[in-house]
Parts: sequence; C-alpha cells; structure tokens
Amino acid sequence: MTQPYNQRTRAKLVLDSGEEFPGFLLGADPDAEIAGAVAFTTDMFGYERELCTPERDGQILVFATPQIGNVGWTGEGAGEGRTDITVGAVVIRDLSRLASNQKAQRGLDAELSAQGVTGIWGVDTRKLVRTVAAQQREGKTVRGEVVVDKQDAK
Repeated sequence: MTQPYNQRTRAKLVLDSGEEFPGFLLGADPDAEIAGAVAFTTDMFGYERELCTPERDGQILVFATPQIGNVGWTGEGAGEGRTDITVGAVVIRDLSRLASNQKAQRGLDAELSAQGVTGIWGVDTRKLVRTVAAQQREGKTVRGEVVVDKQDAK
C-alpha cells in the first residue's frame, strides 16, 4: 500500500533554545499551536507502540531511526486495546511510503491524519537527537513547538 504525503508544506520544530529543525508537514494540518516536551526514541520496530503509550501523552516525539512507517498502521497500538495516538506531534527523518506488512490497515501518514496528529518529516533527526540528549544529560527538559508555514501550502 503506497500512501502519498504532503511534500510542499514546510514545517519546523523550534526548540526553546531557539534552534530550528526544518522539514515538511506530515499527518494532520494543525488548528492550533503544538508545543510540548521533546523526547526521542531509538526503538526501530515499535513506532505504533511508542505513539500510543500513555507515558508519551502530549510529547513531541522524535524517532532516531532514519525511516519510519514501513510496517504501516496495523491497529495493534500499545497493546491492551490502546490504539489512540497520545503524542502531541511526531518528528521523523523519512517516511516510508510503502507499508510492507500484510496486516497494515493504512499508512502511518493516513493514521496520523485520521487521528488529528501532526508530524514533520525530512528533519535531521541525528542532529536533533544529539541536541536533546545533551540537554537531558545536563538535567534539562527540552521543550519545543511545531510551526507550520501556512504561506507555503499549495
């Protein structure tokens, strides 16, 4: 199953330090400001679980793995029937446009849109993860805001 995604609308993650990480809009177009604690995960296979777990509620979740979405959305969520996405926003390097799992109900982008969750793809997540990890080692909580360039939408 191949899913198209918006390649034209620019978006960026702006950290409370002022650092900006540009990319493109993924999932739902936000109605309001999306701000929250920035967290990252190195989980390579459990992106559905990471997105649905209650501990991630409201976080801007960065995936360190370069490509996310290759399994699609299976509806398995975090287990125990929890399939509602709890994160405030998702940040990834590259979105797989082909869901290779036979259990996939739809692509990740389509599921984000269906649940009203915004994401950014095309971000230098290696640099972002290093930045967040360095601040966390100092005991700081990193906060960020997702900013969408409404002028760029076509």
